[in-house]
Amino acid sequence: VILAPGGMPRPLEIPGEEDFKGSGVSYCATCDGDFFTDKEIVVVGGGNSALEEAVSLTKYASKVTIVHQFDHFQAFKHAVEEAEKNEKIEFIMESEPREFVGNGKLDKMMIEHLPTKAYKELKTDGAFIFIGYIPNTKSLAGYIELNNMHEIVVDKEMKTNIPGVFAAGDCTNKKYRQVSTAVSDGTIAALSAAEYIRN
Repeated sequence: VILAPGGMPRPLEIPGEEDFKGSGVSYCATCDGDFFTDKEIVVVGGGNSALEEAVSLTKYASKVTIVHQFDHFQAFKHAVEEAEKNEKIEFIMESEPREFVGNGKLDKMMIEHLPTKAYKELKTDGAFIFIGYIPNTKSLAGYIELNNMHEIVVDKEMKTNIPGVFAAGDCTNKKYRQVSTAVSDGTIAALSAAEYIRN
């Protein structure tokens, strides 16, 4: 058996998010970054992915504003320092998005400053959401070993804790989630499964 249930980026679940998916709201800098060349964009999040992707988006965007709910970041020190020294990046701390607004495409977002409860309008051409990832593994809990992120635990041969059961793709414990890495996982899982059957 090869398990490949995939997963999904964690959504903000605020008004306008569904409406502007593909028209300003994105969850993948690699996929959509070049659509925002010379434009001003927002990155939501404060972990490693958010800061690293914010830096990578400065290759395209004229300005990147990071909106984060706390007064500090959860990312590694080097990721924070790299973002802070980038002249194209600005920070809005202790704030959360509350609504995406636009007419056909995203024009602005409403954000709330948490300590004061004050709302602020932030004009933007795009918003990239990096607040976590949800593997589609809920139905596997109790059967397959999952880590604290609910990812399927596999070794380098894509073997799970159950003999004859393999897993591949974004449902597994991995660092990079791209189509190319998922295809690689699938190839390894298939070859490992074939070897298991032969033996």
